[in-house]
Amino acid sequence: MRITIKSVAEAANVSRGTVDKVLNDRPGVSEEVREKVRKVAKGLGYTVNLAGKVLAFQKNPIKIGVIILNKRDDLFKEIYKGIKLAHNELKDSGIIIEYCVMQNFDVDEQLKYIKELEKKNIRALALSPLDEEVVKNELNRLAEKDIKIVTFNTDVPGINKICFVGQDLKKSGRVAGQLIGDLLPNGGDVAVITGPAKIKALEERKAGFEEMITAEYPTVKIIDTIEIYNDKKSSYLKTIELFEKNPNLNAIFITGRGIGGVGRAIHQLEKKNVKFVCFDLIPETIELMKDKTINFTITQEPLMQGYLPIKILFDYFFLNKMPEKEQLYTKLEIKIRENI
Repeated sequence: MRITIKSVAEAANVSRGTVDKVLNDRPGVSEEVREKVRKVAKGLGYTVNLAGKVLAFQKNPIKIGVIILNKRDDLFKEIYKGIKLAHNELKDSGIIIEYCVMQNFDVDEQLKYIKELEKKNIRALALSPLDEEVVKNELNRLAEKDIKIVTFNTDVPGINKICFVGQDLKKSGRVAGQLIGDLLPNGGDVAVITGPAKIKALEERKAGFEEMITAEYPTVKIIDTIEIYNDKKSSYLKTIELFEKNPNLNAIFITGRGIGGVGRAIHQLEKKNVKFVCFDLIPETIELMKDKTINFTITQEPLMQGYLPIKILFDYFFLNKMPEKEQLYTKLEIKIRENI
C-alpha cells in the first residue's frame, strides 16, 4: 500500500496541512512537531512524489540566493561555473538562482547583498561568509526566518547552517607545512604570506601550517608572517620588503591570492632557489610552475564547491534530505610541474 500524506498525518495525529508544511519545509510548525512528523514519515517509509513536487515548485519556484566573494578571482570564477552547472541541471525542477557578485572582500558589501536577497524572498542562501560578527548575526537572523544556509570555500563558526562545502582548511595548511619541511631537509627560514583576517579559510590554513612546522620540523623556523590584500600589487611590494629584511630566506608559503606578485618579486631579485608552496591551479600558478618558480600547489576542487551547495539545497527541498555531514570536504590534491 502506498504511503500518503494522509497516512502520515493520521499516524502522527496532526493535520494533512501540517504534514505538507513539514515535508516541504514551510514555516508555521514547531520544531518538536517537525521532528515528530519526520520520524513518523520515515518509519512508515514515506517517499516523495517527485513528479508532483516538480509541478508544485514550477508553479511556486524555490528561490536560492548566491553570493560570490570576488568577481576578479580566478578561483571564484571556477566556483561560479559550478553553480551555473548545477542550476542548468535543476532549473526545470523549479529552482531559481539569484546571483550577487562582490567586487572586493568588503563586509558592508556582503551585508548589502544579504539584505537585497532577503527582499527577493529567497528560501536559501549559499555564500562564502566573511568572519565578522555583524555577518554572523545577519546570517543567524535569516536562519531564524527559516532561510536555509550553506557555506562554501570559507566558513565561520557560530552560524546556524545546513553544511559547509570546501577544502579541509586546517589539513591543507598541514599538508603545506609538510611539503615545506621536506623541501628543507637541513632546516631553514620560511615566511608566511597571508590575506585579510576576515577570510577564515586563510587563518585556518596558516594555523595548520604553523602546527605542522612546530610539531615535525624543529630546524625550520617561521621568521616572518605578513598580511597582504590578496592581490598581485601588494604581494609584490611586501615580498620585496620581505627579502630586504631577510636576504637568506629559504622558503615562502602563501595561504591565498597574490601568487603572481610573489613570483614577480622572486624573478626580479633572482631568488629562484627559494622554495615556494601555494594553493590552487589558476593561470598565474600554472605559469609559475612551468618556469619552476613554484614547487607545489595544493588544489581544492572549486567547481564542486559551486556545484554541491545547489545540489544539497535541491535535495533538501525536493527530497527532504539532509547532507550526511555538516562539513563536506572537497578533494585535496598536490600538484607539481609534471601533473598540472
